[in-house]
Formats: sequence, C-alpha cells, structure tokens
Amino acid sequence: MSESRYQLIDFGDGRKLESLAGYITDRPSPAAIDDRKSDPGRWRQADAYFDAQRKAWRFAKPWPPQLTLQCDGFQMPVRPTPFGHIGVFPEQADNWRWLQSLPAKPDEPESSRALNLFAYTGASTMAMVSAGYHVAHVDAARPNVQATREVAQRNGWGDAPIRYLVDDAAKFAAKEVRRGRVYHTIVLDPPAYGHTPQGKAWRLERDLWPLLENCLKLIEPGHFRLLLTGHSPQVDQRDAARFFGEAPLLRGGGLRTGLHIDSGRSQLKDAAGRSLDAGFYVRVSSD
Repeated sequence: MSESRYQLIDFGDGRKLESLAGYITDRPSPAAIDDRKSDPGRWRQADAYFDAQRKAWRFAKPWPPQLTLQCDGFQMPVRPTPFGHIGVFPEQADNWRWLQSLPAKPDEPESSRALNLFAYTGASTMAMVSAGYHVAHVDAARPNVQATREVAQRNGWGDAPIRYLVDDAAKFAAKEVRRGRVYHTIVLDPPAYGHTPQGKAWRLERDLWPLLENCLKLIEPGHFRLLLTGHSPQVDQRDAARFFGEAPLLRGGGLRTGLHIDSGRSQLKDAAGRSLDAGFYVRVSSD
C-alpha cells in the first residue's frame, strides 16, 4: 500500500494500530474488544497513543503538521482530536468510491445537487465535488464546517460549489422540505446519540426515521441516490434497509421494481488479512 495512504496494521484488546501515511497511531477501537493482537511486537512502533481514560494523546514522535492521506480523487488532512479521532473515517473509502461512481451531469442542474448531513470534516463532500456535484455540507459543529473549508482549499477547490452550513441536520432537512428543494444524492452519517446545539437529545433509534422520511421528500423518486452509515447497536443495516423497502414515499412512486438497496457492514483489513467491523452502510438508488 502507498505510504501516502491509510493502512490498518493490527487490532485487538480494544485498540487498533494504524499507519497514517507512514505515521503510526495506537488508539481505541470498541469493535476490537474481543480480538487479540496478531503482532504484539509491532505496537512498540507507535508514534502516537491515545489514552481513553485520560482523554489525551501521548506522542513518541511529533505529529506532522501537514499530515495528509491520499484518497481516490482527493486528499484529507489528518490531525489528533481530543476524542481520539483523526479527522477522517478511512472505513468510508468504499462509500466514497460509490459516491464518485456516478458523475454529475452539468447540463442537468437537478441531477448535480447533493446534500451531506452530519458531514463532519467533509470527506464525502470532497468525493462528491470530485465527481462534479454541487454540495450542501451541513454539520452542527462550526469547527467541522471550518475544517471542511480548509480541506477544500487543500484540494484546490476553494471556489467549488459547496454551501457550508452550520445547522442541525434534522432541522435543516425539514426546512429544505418546506422550501421544496430537491437533491439527487443525499448522504447521512448520524451518531448513535448526542445533542443538538440547542441541547435537545438525539437518539438514533428514535430520531433517525422522521429524518429519513424528510430525506425521501427531498429526492426525485425516479432519479436519486441515498447513503446512510452508522455505528449503533440499536439500529443496523437490516432495520434501515427494511425502512426503505417499505417506505410509502418510494412505493407510492412506483419504484418497487426499480429500487436498488445494497446494505452491509463496512470493514477494514489489517496486515494479516483479518477484518475489523466498522459499522453499517445502506445504499439506496433508482439510477
């Protein structure tokens, strides 16, 4: 694998060892709790370690200030966050490729509009921009939206057709329904739980379904794509796929024979070929 890319080296005992363009990190991974490390000696090579109890990083080697991962068609800067994240989720690579697989049609404006909800630092936004889409990038955290601006600049897309929106995803979707807006592609990566900027609790098992209903009101039933990802024990790909298969807004549009639903688990493979679960995905399309 190219040194400028991401690689899962090993995982086990609730942690994962990763190469970020050659910089080695050791950080928590709840999905690896029941696994054993396949190469314990390799872990001594870690340049950075995240202590979940102290919520702090320890560095054997300084984090490179311009550390960047090369993705297919774009690049993403990576940096240590106070929560043990790195500013990008590499397990989404297959989904980025799926988003890029159907380029936008410049002569059809409605076929070029995309919406990214819970958009974080913008990797999915960059994937869609690289495919020619005009993207509404929505995240409730202002630092995430600002980080996405910087990512666009890093990729030479400072003038790209991106709407940077600091807003609650569910509220924004409801407002777009009232405005009569239509999107060709919608992406959602909602958390299992959290709070809105106004302090209202978000619970995936309760709040996802009305949000998805609004998302279905924002698409043209005969010509759309929707990507849903998540990491929740309360909701998985089977629940979401069932929702889309039974959704009146899609069935009423006469799409039962033309609706494509692909669902499963995202995975990362380590150097030994083992797979680490990385959450669910559901891809829905009528293209």
